[in-house]
Amino acid sequence: MSTVGKMSRLSNKLLREMNVTAVLKERNQTADEVFHDLGLMIDVEGYIYQPGGHWKPVDCDPKWKVALVVPFRDRIDHLAIFLRHMIPILQLQKLEFSIFVVEQNNNMSFNRAMLLNVGFLEALKLTRYDCYVFHDVDHLALNTNNYYGCDSMPRHFISGDDYWDYRLLYDSLFGGVTGLTTSQMRHVNGFSNMYWGWGAEDDDIYKRVLAKGYFRSRPEGSVGYYNTIHHDHSIAAASPELLCLLEYSYERTEDDGLNSITYQEPDIELTPLFTKISVDIRKQAWKEKWTKCDPLPYATQNHQNDGSEQNGNEMV
Repeated sequence: MSTVGKMSRLSNKLLREMNVTAVLKERNQTADEVFHDLGLMIDVEGYIYQPGGHWKPVDCDPKWKVALVVPFRDRIDHLAIFLRHMIPILQLQKLEFSIFVVEQNNNMSFNRAMLLNVGFLEALKLTRYDCYVFHDVDHLALNTNNYYGCDSMPRHFISGDDYWDYRLLYDSLFGGVTGLTTSQMRHVNGFSNMYWGWGAEDDDIYKRVLAKGYFRSRPEGSVGYYNTIHHDHSIAAASPELLCLLEYSYERTEDDGLNSITYQEPDIELTPLFTKISVDIRKQAWKEKWTKCDPLPYATQNHQNDGSEQNGNEMV
């Protein structure tokens, strides 16, 4: 662990000094390729490990390079369980993968979708991925045959979880654990940035997926079963404001998403098991051409009242 700690500290120093855009354009290398050239890697039980939670199998040339993007706030205990459970599963599947934890660093209502957009864009600055799996921190896969590679995307990885007695609430459900290729994510313009609070953002991106002519895949039966880490809050229905956004989502698809998002430069830290992206996101400007659902004052409410987060833990 002392070696891993030293590698992480040196990698963070290089990351702070390195113009990531210049690395990609001038050297035609990604950040992980630079770290590889500098010897910032070790063999850990058959996997090449690099700081920031990047893993590549030694004994094969992996078919896919996958980024797991985890939206996060105030769930440090859940994150520890998630990492301990999911990393071995991904290693058994012989994937090259990285884990990005995107932390909302303010006291506004939680905006899961906007954090996922940030994670996608910031991961692209560091290296190239074939696909992205957008993964809630409280979902734990139960079957190692639930393949996290880039086949059959867009993909909803869940066929049922213990919270709902291993059923789906409705067939079009597209939340919890979902995957898109890099090109698909760009084609659908990512997630909407307007969903502050709990619910409806996953239904919004599913409408985008269908509108672009894609067909969602899903594992069958127990292959797609998950357990959820339970925590002390009750899940209420999505607010009327969010349901309005969902109903009129077609108005915003082409100019509410990856191509319109603005946010402050995030703090990026390469920890031993994941890349932490800490970002202060804010309400995005409402466009005049969008005729429905504005204003949305609930975006500024304190997150302790929004029903989306567990209180009492801070990420360190």
